[in-house]
Amino acid sequence: MRFLTGLLLETPALGYGSHGTTVYKGTFEGREVAIKRLLLDFYDVADHEVKILQESDDHPNVVRYYFKEKCDEFMYIALELCPASLYDVVEKTRSPELVALRMTLKSSQVLYQIMLGICHLHFLKIVHRDIKPQNILIGLPKSKKHPHSRILISDFGLGKRLADDQSSFHHTQATAGGTVGWRAPECLLAAAANGREGDPDPALRITRAVDIFAAGCVFYYFLTGGGHPFGDRFGREVNIVKGNLRLDGLDLFGDEGVLAKDLIRRMIAKDPRRRPDAITVLLHPYFWTPTKRLSFLQDASDRFEIEERDPPSGLLKQLERGASKVVGPDWYRRIDRTLLDNLSKYRKYDGSTIRDLLRALRNKKHHYQDLPPETKKALGELPDGFLSYFTSRFPGLLLHVYYVVAERLRDESMFRSYFDPSEPVF
Repeated sequence: MRFLTGLLLETPALGYGSHGTTVYKGTFEGREVAIKRLLLDFYDVADHEVKILQESDDHPNVVRYYFKEKCDEFMYIALELCPASLYDVVEKTRSPELVALRMTLKSSQVLYQIMLGICHLHFLKIVHRDIKPQNILIGLPKSKKHPHSRILISDFGLGKRLADDQSSFHHTQATAGGTVGWRAPECLLAAAANGREGDPDPALRITRAVDIFAAGCVFYYFLTGGGHPFGDRFGREVNIVKGNLRLDGLDLFGDEGVLAKDLIRRMIAKDPRRRPDAITVLLHPYFWTPTKRLSFLQDASDRFEIEERDPPSGLLKQLERGASKVVGPDWYRRIDRTLLDNLSKYRKYDGSTIRDLLRALRNKKHHYQDLPPETKKALGELPDGFLSYFTSRFPGLLLHVYYVVAERLRDESMFRSYFDPSEPVF
């Protein structure tokens, strides 16, 4: 036997799961591993999980599978050992080790890695169906060259592999999946409709979007330190079905909270057809650095400048649609006197238009080194301070411009890098 299964009985369990699962720490071929022990009564579940792991674990954000073995009344599965889950570092605040580990995690990188793992699974046509904090593990760094923790998706017992010509499947008792409080509304509605006479409602078919929904809830949970968009655990599933959500826990995060709220709101949309796919999530400006966000606004300004103004082109009409919500009746009223005076020295701007606000931002960015000291001080240092000066006064600016460009200009050469999932983010 490769596993010293007898010693497991003397080893404290690391955790427990469904289907009679107990997790221990063990060794396999000289390395420390996590050993999942399942009752043979659930052999089909274990065998199913192993098959999906074998298909999907060749990725840095999916837990690695090593070996399986049957012995007596148990099935043993050896997996990559991780010190904690996302649930652990959020909930177990009395553990100094977990608190220290939590402090090393940068939120945007954690969430990005979760989506990289989901994107990999969806590319393989695997729907995980049980994304939740307990199934997101924090792995050890790969090497000294890559010292940051890795975020890994685990527990594929409920995963489903779609056929090559399949993009969805019907929810039945045999394919029921998910954990209470983390299931998408279509899963809950399909379960309620199961057994009714007539053809199943096509709108209740299960797609990759169930993972996007759950990931959006996990995002909010991690960012807010344990919150949930749909409330406490007792009324959560009712709120999910009704679409009653609250994201005000993100208001404390300023500019980052505005972007996170937009992303999460889209991910947890009640209608699965309105949720972004995994690649679209990865491209959201929430994951961009300040340098990239500022460059994008600058490039967008350059592009809008070549549009016909009189009469305005269709693109400009779309840009200015809803301008009052983005910049107010006159954006001059939201900027400092020192910047206002500096702007008026060189040209006249229309304070009611988004295009001219972008032009002002672009011009001051181009000529930043030539600005008077008091204007530089007001604007802040490049890129972080300068960007925050504008996004704190105009919280909807970046997102408004982003969605206009995404709809109309994403295939143009100057914007392709912003919509290319192969481009590095961090």
